[in-house]
Amino acid sequence: MKRIDVQNQPKLSSGRIFQIAVTGVKYRLFRAMVTVAVIVVAMAFLMNILTESLIKRAVADSVREQIEDLHRVDRWIARLSIPQSAEDILTQIAKAEWPSSYGEEISAMSGMSMDALKAMQPQAQEAVQYLRFFENLDYGRLRVLVGPVESTRIFERLQTERGWHQFSTSLADMRTVRLPLPLEQFQAFIEGWDQLDAFIDVVREGQTRAIEQVHEAIGDQPVVEALQDADGAFGQTIRAAGFALDPEEAASLVQEVRRMEQTLLIEGTINIHGVRQAVAAERDILPGDVTMPMIWRMVRSRDRAEWFLGVLQENQVDQGGLTPETLTMIARQRAHARLLAVAEQQTMEAGGGLMNIGTRMTWLAFVSMLVCAVGIANAMLMSVTERFREIATLKCLGALDAFIMTVFLIEAALLGLVGGLGGALAGFILAGTRMAVTFRSLLWQAFPWNEILVAGLLSIGVGMVLAAISAVYPSFRAARLAPMEAMRIE
Repeated sequence: MKRIDVQNQPKLSSGRIFQIAVTGVKYRLFRAMVTVAVIVVAMAFLMNILTESLIKRAVADSVREQIEDLHRVDRWIARLSIPQSAEDILTQIAKAEWPSSYGEEISAMSGMSMDALKAMQPQAQEAVQYLRFFENLDYGRLRVLVGPVESTRIFERLQTERGWHQFSTSLADMRTVRLPLPLEQFQAFIEGWDQLDAFIDVVREGQTRAIEQVHEAIGDQPVVEALQDADGAFGQTIRAAGFALDPEEAASLVQEVRRMEQTLLIEGTINIHGVRQAVAAERDILPGDVTMPMIWRMVRSRDRAEWFLGVLQENQVDQGGLTPETLTMIARQRAHARLLAVAEQQTMEAGGGLMNIGTRMTWLAFVSMLVCAVGIANAMLMSVTERFREIATLKCLGALDAFIMTVFLIEAALLGLVGGLGGALAGFILAGTRMAVTFRSLLWQAFPWNEILVAGLLSIGVGMVLAAISAVYPSFRAARLAPMEAMRIE
């Protein structure tokens, strides 16, 4: 009898398997392009919402800081006129860094040491979390939980037995409402609220005394006028009363108050007949059609600003020390302030959900990924059906199930890579263009390059993984196909 020598099955190298997979994609280029198009659309959608959300979040942070700077004068007028609310004090303590100027101010007004204030910060941070929780509830649920109270009065109500019973019972019935911290921890916070409330009262009393001291020094003079000397004697008065005012901020306050006066001066010129007629003649419109926004747009140019100041001089209007450069700067700052207002409105709902893209957009992304997976699986199944004879031939030549499955998975991953790259690029261009039109110069001030790069890599990775996962069943079916059965299929 002839001896049969059975040897081990030869195995191809990874490079050779990859080459075979690439060759398979080339021969079925049209089918591959259909699959790539499905992936491109899904990844473009994902990259679009990721890019928009990241940009909106970055712009929102930048806008918030710039708006705070714009309202510096208003904030100081308020601080020197009325004590802070309990919520404002808690918020400031919760986000304060130690040592800080605000901490020194509160320490001076409350008589507490900086170490004691720092030890109180975790409790203040917890209070802020609960206050945000109640603020975000709709009116109906809030009334059911705590009745007709708001802000820190909620904590006072919950200290009563009746108030706590109403809250805990109603909260148990609201399955979709969750406290930011466990209920037991919230109850412990409520029990210790008296101590924090007493501290807030002491701070407010200190602020009241400081405000009275400031007003005694300025008499009947309005605070906004007194702030013109914030870098001089009035600044010393503010510090002596206990308020923290560093020299740099004092200089900024003086500049902003002067800018406010100059702005009011310019806006008052629209009521001067000669000025209105000159502007109307320059714009070739009727005097009644002249508006203040039109004037502000005109004086953004230095030449137009110089012309406008000349008109004021001809009409014997006090220019208040304005120069063309100053007027142009004020006009541009007003335009920037309007852009900040628009950006603030556009970014109000930024954050939340997966990767801070928003809950609604998270679900939309999930649905798009599901549709993409179905499309890829369908395309791969069609590819298996078209390649029955090829698969059978390979298996007759000794190809193992693992080899067949690996080839199909590599093909899917390659298509996912190409589709992910194309989708990430397309999504970035679409989102970037839309955000550039919406936020204009604000976009480049706060563009999150690093986060956008991570989002792009994530989109590419998701495309590859999604394609590979979607190809698992088609690949398994191809690998388990019997050679003789495949040969019989026409």
